[in-house]
Amino acid sequence: MAIIPYLLYLLLIAFDSVILKDAISIKIATINMPVLVVMIVALYKDDLTAVWFGFFAGLVAASGGPPSQLGWQALIMAAFAAVGSLVRERLNLDSLRARLLVILIGVLLHNLISLALSRSDGWLVFVFSYVLAGAVYTTILAWLFFLVKEGRLTAEKIKAIF
Repeated sequence: MAIIPYLLYLLLIAFDSVILKDAISIKIATINMPVLVVMIVALYKDDLTAVWFGFFAGLVAASGGPPSQLGWQALIMAAFAAVGSLVRERLNLDSLRARLLVILIGVLLHNLISLALSRSDGWLVFVFSYVLAGAVYTTILAWLFFLVKEGRLTAEKIKAIF
């Protein structure tokens, strides 16, 4: 296992937590980069690698927040990586829609769990404004990632449009 790509993924998560999150958010909807990267690693790598990466991604993602959330986020991300690996093994994820549905459900559940751990007031309002909007926003970014990875979206095709 080469460790350099995973360190770069963790660096991307840290960069998103520190700098990008505020710059690319639309009102209250933000891209949940840690879950997106963990789910993508879970879809393409083996179980043990995905679970360990999910654990460390949870530590990196929660390092900017309250210390009480650090362990929970690491546990939740490792669990999502394990579930993502199991889904990859059990289901046929050749379809783009199936992979996007796995990403959408993972981000939706992570946003709900994070909201339940951090907020107690106005919970229902945040479900619609933060959880659903963030899950859709993250799924759109995952859709663009999968289009580029599959070769459906290339620089030549973009140049042909313009």
